[in-house]
Amino acid sequence: MFDRNRDATSRGGAPRALPLSFVLLAGCGGTGRFVDQPRLTVDKPEDARQAVGELFGLMTPPYSVQLCEADVASRECKKEHRGISAKGVGGLLLPILPLTLYVQGMEVRRQHQSLDGFVFDASLHATVDAISPLCGVVEGTIVSRGNNTASVQLKNFYCNWALVGNVLVNADLSIDSIDLKGRVVTGFYRITFHGTGNATGSGYYRAVITMKTS
Repeated sequence: MFDRNRDATSRGGAPRALPLSFVLLAGCGGTGRFVDQPRLTVDKPEDARQAVGELFGLMTPPYSVQLCEADVASRECKKEHRGISAKGVGGLLLPILPLTLYVQGMEVRRQHQSLDGFVFDASLHATVDAISPLCGVVEGTIVSRGNNTASVQLKNFYCNWALVGNVLVNADLSIDSIDLKGRVVTGFYRITFHGTGNATGSGYYRAVITMKTS
């Protein structure tokens, strides 16, 4: 099992100082652009619980969710996007190696309804500097709230990269619009991971949900 304390010490057991480059990179990535519970708009007069239930309740796994970095005003994908991202430093051999995580989407394999939305298992489509992680099955929740807000949350799951090592990942995707007809969701995202690699990132995303045909 991943040991949260291992990344705080060197091989000799002495405390490892946080590299200045990590502080600078974390500041550049950051999570300051994240909006936790934005006002939700839907393409028909429904509240958050009705919209989430109609969109995801009719989806039968497996289905895919494609993610892109989007423009807040147009809600369209930015040109030459590579997915939503987080930037930082880390690595087994060079702990100050700059790295960038890109999450292009996920495939939802299983899903069931819960009291406040849905619970699902998924596999991520992601890379760190062109290396795909080994994350196994990622558990997530789709939450709809009484204040007419909604979000997707992926909490505390482990991933391993060949050159980065073990990290603990969290991702929050708040929802500010749902297009039921087009199966499109937009909102704000926040990604963090720490361990032998450390990174943060936030921004605005667009997600397109597609049923698998084979």
